[in-house]
Amino acid sequence: MAAIALLQHYIEYLTTPTVLLTILVVVGPILYTVGVEWAIASKTVKPSGFSGCRRLGLVGPSNLITQHEQPPLTDGIPRVKALFTYPIKSCRGVELSATEVEATGLKFDRLMTFAQLVSKPAKKADKDQGGAAVPSEEWQHQWRFITQREFPRLALLRTELWVPDPRGRTAKANGHGGKDLQVPSSKPRTRSRTRGSTLVGQLEKGDKAAGSGDWTAQGGCLVVRFPFEPDFNPLGLRTQEVKLVLPLVPTIERAKAKQYTTEDLSIWKDNPQALNLTCEIDKVALEKLRYFLGVSNPLALFRVDPNKPRAVTRCLPADKPGEEFKVGFADAFPVNILGLASVRKTDAELPATAEVKGKLDARRFRANIYIEGVEAFAEDEWKKIIVGTRIGRDKDGLFECDAEYHVACRTARCTLPNVHPDTGIKDKNEPYTTLGKTRKVDKGALPHPCLGVHTIPLFASGILRVGDEIEVLEKGEHVYEKMFK
Repeated sequence: MAAIALLQHYIEYLTTPTVLLTILVVVGPILYTVGVEWAIASKTVKPSGFSGCRRLGLVGPSNLITQHEQPPLTDGIPRVKALFTYPIKSCRGVELSATEVEATGLKFDRLMTFAQLVSKPAKKADKDQGGAAVPSEEWQHQWRFITQREFPRLALLRTELWVPDPRGRTAKANGHGGKDLQVPSSKPRTRSRTRGSTLVGQLEKGDKAAGSGDWTAQGGCLVVRFPFEPDFNPLGLRTQEVKLVLPLVPTIERAKAKQYTTEDLSIWKDNPQALNLTCEIDKVALEKLRYFLGVSNPLALFRVDPNKPRAVTRCLPADKPGEEFKVGFADAFPVNILGLASVRKTDAELPATAEVKGKLDARRFRANIYIEGVEAFAEDEWKKIIVGTRIGRDKDGLFECDAEYHVACRTARCTLPNVHPDTGIKDKNEPYTTLGKTRKVDKGALPHPCLGVHTIPLFASGILRVGDEIEVLEKGEHVYEKMFK
């Protein structure tokens, strides 16, 4: 009886005019906002794809799904376990089953980057101090690339690659088209060196002369998605997915119509000229992105200018003097390789108290090629390797042969792998602290630890597939050449 009386008391209290008015004022706007957003979403027809394009990427589970498992003993031949290209520097990558490889790296890799505008006092020569440079009252403004080192939530920006479909039809968003490339065979390539064979159906580039409204005319498009949460977001009900759609290979007509600009972009010690594509992003979406990342300065998006790539100047192949090598927006070298056994060994060396212990994800290291079949750190000794297929043309027509890579140096590591690839949360210590204790193995890279290797393709065009065998042509010692002296 006491419980019933108490219930009646609360019902009478909650139904008083004052309480009802309070509930209406507080809860009403929330319900209205949620209802409007739901109604808009329910009436919005979500396209299954982009006309004339197919989604590029691995269909099915990741090839890294078994990365934490110790594989059975094999023949000791290293093989490609997984492939990743990263269309926007420091954003989430696209896993592939096969990919084109260019002199500057995997197709679409580090093609774009976000940058913030930084300012510092300009310097001028002071006659009273013998011409020494001293700060002036003027300021210098410079676009500088950003990464997960300082903005870890970049890891939450999901990317999709949509490329012109040679079959002339639109791929569905789910189950997007099967193979990544139309190449001679879906099987891994063996180590024979053949010439004069016919290649079937290379990936089409798109009609550059077509109108700017056709994504196939722009070489396809890059889709970027991220979850935006407004300040007032009760129970997460107002979280929305923001989508950006960007041209992969914009035509001259589009560049003129959108008024692209060419500006200097600071990437470490380099200041290449790059295409500013910020005009492709809606201003409201750009502000949401800036808020989401935690960037306080102006934010912009840049694309590699194909006519002005950056030069690779360090750790070059000694047997190719005078030859030029180029790279896009990667830190320094075109292609990064990492052994999964090296990651598992690093995981085993983590302290028992580390949150990531037993589940160190290889994706944290953002390699292009993950390999299996060799012992931990075996890649440290490689100097020249063969993997995949080189494609070329001579007097007899198209040919294919083995693709050679120069292993430039070990990969010097920073704190970026401390960022969890799925949460965008950066650990204060691991795995960088452990690497600092166990992997300071290159005197040239000190004080940085090393894990994985950087490579340079010794060809202009090729194909790489999961399962391809790696043939090690040369082994030797590496000495890392510093970027900053």
